Amino acid sequence: MARSLEILIVDDEPRMCTSLEALLQSKNYQVSSVNCGKDALVSLKTTRFALVLLDVHLPDMPGHEILSHIKIQRPDTPVIFITGDTDLDSALSALQNGAYDYIRKPFEPDKLIKTVENALAQGALLREKETIDKQLKLSEERYRYLVQNIPDIIYTLDADGNFTFLSEAVEHLLETKVDDLIGKHYSTIVSEADREKANWFFNERRSGKRISSGLELRLKVAGKTPSTSQKDRFVTVELKSVGIYEAVPPDGKKQLVGTHGVIRDIHERKQLQTQLHSAQRMEALGTLAGGIAHDFNNLLMGIQGRSALMAMDLDDDHPHGEHLSAIDDYIRSAKELTNQLLGFARGGKYEVKPIDINELVHSTATMFGRTRKEISIHIKTHDEAIVLEADHRQIEQVLINLFMNAWQAMPDGGELYLGTEIAIPNDEFCMAYKMEPGSYARVSVTDTGIGMDTKIQARIFDPFFTTKEKNRGTGLGLASVYGIIKNHGGVITVSSEKGQGSTFNIYLPVSEKSADRDIPLNGEIAKGSETILLVDDEDMILDVGQAMLQKLGYRVIVANSGNEAVEIVQRMGTKINLVLLDMVMPVMGGGEVYDRIQQICPQMRVILSSGYTIDGQAQLIMQRGCNGFIQKPFNLSELSQKIRQQLNGREGSG
Repeated sequence: MARSLEILIVDDEPRMCTSLEALLQSKNYQVSSVNCGKDALVSLKTTRFALVLLDVHLPDMPGHEILSHIKIQRPDTPVIFITGDTDLDSALSALQNGAYDYIRKPFEPDKLIKTVENALAQGALLREKETIDKQLKLSEERYRYLVQNIPDIIYTLDADGNFTFLSEAVEHLLETKVDDLIGKHYSTIVSEADREKANWFFNERRSGKRISSGLELRLKVAGKTPSTSQKDRFVTVELKSVGIYEAVPPDGKKQLVGTHGVIRDIHERKQLQTQLHSAQRMEALGTLAGGIAHDFNNLLMGIQGRSALMAMDLDDDHPHGEHLSAIDDYIRSAKELTNQLLGFARGGKYEVKPIDINELVHSTATMFGRTRKEISIHIKTHDEAIVLEADHRQIEQVLINLFMNAWQAMPDGGELYLGTEIAIPNDEFCMAYKMEPGSYARVSVTDTGIGMDTKIQARIFDPFFTTKEKNRGTGLGLASVYGIIKNHGGVITVSSEKGQGSTFNIYLPVSEKSADRDIPLNGEIAKGSETILLVDDEDMILDVGQAMLQKLGYRVIVANSGNEAVEIVQRMGTKINLVLLDMVMPVMGGGEVYDRIQQICPQMRVILSSGYTIDGQAQLIMQRGCNGFIQKPFNLSELSQKIRQQLNGREGSG
């Protein structure tokens, strides 16, 4: 069987070439031969020979020159020189220059074959070494690439805790050069508060009995001073390490010679956890606030209704009129407070419809600026209308609260910059704030006021948290802003520095619909004589509501449950002209009652009434065709005109 290795013979004597070829072929070697140096160099370029038998003297160039070419081009190819007795010095010189061996003419066949076999074995070892060296080089390059490009810090420490290696990620994370840390103790980058547990973690490795698998630490960022905020001075990391040991005679016990490990930045993970905990806390507070606001609104409804009825029975000059007017003012203030609670709570959206945020920003800023002459307002809105599906009043309240917050942050006056644009948040932003991907309207409110530190920013949206003096705020303004935006499927962010002003960015989903136009209420009391079914599970609301409707001239039928309301509609049908339906009731809620009414009398006009909605239920019913919505507590004028809008066949604003 022929061997795969090929041998090149270079000799200008034909008989020598023939003799060598015959001998080597008899041992199943593949053989090629040339008779000059020029042909040898050509063959060596095109073929990878396992061995070269080279004559010392050739007619066109000396053998050692060919040897030099071989050592450059094929360093793993062994060369055996063929020489006469008189050329021994040349052969010895060739050995010094890298030849494997030499044989003298005339050669002994067995000795030549043995020399060839040894040379081929050495060549195989050289080729194997070359392969291993290449693999090692590739492995080192791959390791170096991975170590220097992964975001985690790879490090090694000696037995004393001094850095012996650090990957370049440390320069990005801690803003410190690698060379500045090599030879330094690990404690130089650990916050003082965490050094004790870092020392315990390192010394634990000395025993070789590891208990802990990882450690969370705060590391110092270079260039940060004690005057820098706590958030900026440190970065939170997770550290995992393994001890390096060697056995020491005579007892053979393991001795720590160092550690190597990985430092991972978990700052963003901690932020996400904080945001999650904050969202859960906000959700719990929102549920509580919504329940309080709902019950409070029912009480206000009773007070406002009775006050309105009393006022209608008084002459214009009656002395009690002034007191009733004051009561109405107090009710309006209380209603604003509950609106803020509802805005913060779940279900704080009241009446969702398409609105142009550009128009709302302009109109709200114009109204606000009339009484705040010390502030210069600058508005830059998107070139085209940006339509949202939102509650007009709620978003207006958001803007007013943000404007008020900015005004209070600029006691000596300043600049207020307002802007709108279309934004498409990236995946990281959407994941952090649990947003659906897509197009959003970004509304920015920037002031040049006193700014906030990070501690205040962390609590700025908490209900009842305020930095204002006593009696100058409830602490619900920004909490309601947060709740309203969240309930509209949006996000609000804040960025601020002490003395550098603040910027609030609101993100709200963009709608493909066209903006609606409101039909304003004129404040007058409109009466009628039709039949109205009033549905509510609160006896107080039924009593005052019935009295108000009767005062307006209507024939009133009351039902204190959803089941009773459905039975009345089944019995009376189209004799009922309109249903005033409470949204939240036990057993059969307003949504189910509406659906049952539509099955019985598809043309029946229905106005929903509630202090708040749950999980967007009201807007879903409105989308199914419900005619209008009125928020408790409502006054006599508002109620009368809402009813006339429906009975006169006008859709209005609901």
